[in-house]
Amino acid sequence: MARLVLGINSAHADSAAVLASDRGILAAIAEERLSRKKHCAGFPRLAVQEVLRLAGATLKDVTDIAVARDPRANITAKAAFVARHPLKTLPRALDRLRVHREVASTADLVAEVMGASSADVGAEFHQVEHHLAHAASSFFCSPFERATGITADGAGDFASALIAKCEGTRIDVQRRTLWPHSPGVFYTAVCQLIGFDKFGEEYKVMGLSAYGVNRFVRPMREIASYVPGHGFRLDLRYFQHHEQERGLEIVDGGEVSVPPLWSTEMERLLGPARKRPAPIEDRERDVAASMQTHFEDMYLAYVEDAVRAGGSRDVVMAGGCVLNSVANGRMITEGVVDRGYFHPAASDDGTAAGAALYVLHSLRGARRSDPLQHAYLGSEWSDEAIEKATVSSGMPFEKVTREALLEKASDALAKGRIMGWFHGREEWGPRALGNRSILCHPGWPNMKATLNARIKNREPFRPFAPAILAEKLGTCFQGTHEVPFMIVVYKVRPEWKERLAAITHEDGTGRVQTVRRDQNALYYDLIQAFERRTGTPVLLNTSFNENEPIVHTPEQAIDCFSRTRMDCLGIGSFWMEKPGSAP
Repeated sequence: MARLVLGINSAHADSAAVLASDRGILAAIAEERLSRKKHCAGFPRLAVQEVLRLAGATLKDVTDIAVARDPRANITAKAAFVARHPLKTLPRALDRLRVHREVASTADLVAEVMGASSADVGAEFHQVEHHLAHAASSFFCSPFERATGITADGAGDFASALIAKCEGTRIDVQRRTLWPHSPGVFYTAVCQLIGFDKFGEEYKVMGLSAYGVNRFVRPMREIASYVPGHGFRLDLRYFQHHEQERGLEIVDGGEVSVPPLWSTEMERLLGPARKRPAPIEDRERDVAASMQTHFEDMYLAYVEDAVRAGGSRDVVMAGGCVLNSVANGRMITEGVVDRGYFHPAASDDGTAAGAALYVLHSLRGARRSDPLQHAYLGSEWSDEAIEKATVSSGMPFEKVTREALLEKASDALAKGRIMGWFHGREEWGPRALGNRSILCHPGWPNMKATLNARIKNREPFRPFAPAILAEKLGTCFQGTHEVPFMIVVYKVRPEWKERLAAITHEDGTGRVQTVRRDQNALYYDLIQAFERRTGTPVLLNTSFNENEPIVHTPEQAIDCFSRTRMDCLGIGSFWMEKPGSAP
């Protein structure tokens, strides 16, 4: 029997929905793209409706519903922890019971959002452990028949890391790091201490770390460590997450809040907490650098240990910590592994895919589909819908052929203009990969400062990413391992640093996206057209947004274009250019 599996990440940050069959992932989208609330939590009502619409399916077509949470997972360890800390943990345990009841009602919620009754849901309901879903998301999308599965994050189902042997349609767990020990808690707590206390700001601190020096190395080693054969370990004196009555909370209709994870002992060790909007000074930069360096060292020790336990030097990886592209770059370039596959939605939105694929392949025995070579799995808009949006905007536009679009776009980029680019299906995961992107010349004078000031309105220390023709990777960067999902950092070759100044970070690196024509023909052809004009096979690529989720609709794209100082916009078969725009 053919299976159609609806995968869901619910009651957790980055809620999302995925639809998968024996043909692979048919559609995938995070709720934040539709609700417009970053890291939106709760039940992904809009995302469920959208993936079914994209696949042309109805609720009656769905054979299985899989949610990435299993209250039975690690139950013995949970019970032992509550028994050791009854007064502090009882309120949190009761809150977890409420969440588990909500998750258990997922099938009913799916019926509700589709305007059906529970009796109309014929699908079987499954609950998949959080980290097992992370491992499945990467392995079943990878090209590997056999691999070591590696996950790491803050926490999920009372675990923060998992090592597994993956082969065929089986994922055999070898080892877990159990909460309250967690690499993600270590990273987030230090981020909070130096003033980056909003949910999901760890990537900012990774960028900041390039501007500091590693003078807090000894304190970092005291705070956290990796013990081969056992896992990540925290010195709990420096944390309070294990003593809090509440953990991650969903507030304001889906937004996420995390209480301070650090204790007063961490302040004594690293200095007082920075409060916004106090300026970022050398102490913050140096703490960021020291924490990032120590995290990388633990991460590489973890991967080395995992390879020994998993039995394969080909690795598949997912989890929030796997978004640390600097650590991934060291892992690849230092030869810790032979090959790596990183899920494009490595954070918790990707568990929706993992839950669906685990049920499809490990439980239902469906054959594995072709590897996931691209992440363009979201919504797409017709030229008719785009033209309606352009007309409604009242801004000048023209309809052009594909060849004319590439000519206009590459010419504008070569002249230093900043361009919005909105085409095809939107990307799955946190990275803009050329379909919902802002693009510009990576070597144009002062382009990084111009983008941060004119368009992104964000901290000046944050880097921008390079997108490069895959066959030119080794020409410009010190790396050969293709990275289509922009999740690995490579060193820029010295002879290219000036020509790629806007994407070369303070430490001489860039977070690279390789582009092959069979992955995204229009994007590839644009980079190639730009290379013909400039001799540079690279474009600067950043997400199409301004302090908001990446744009989802044509109207949102045109609105972002109009209110920022972008010069031009390629959107479907249409070209928009602001009168008098100049570099």
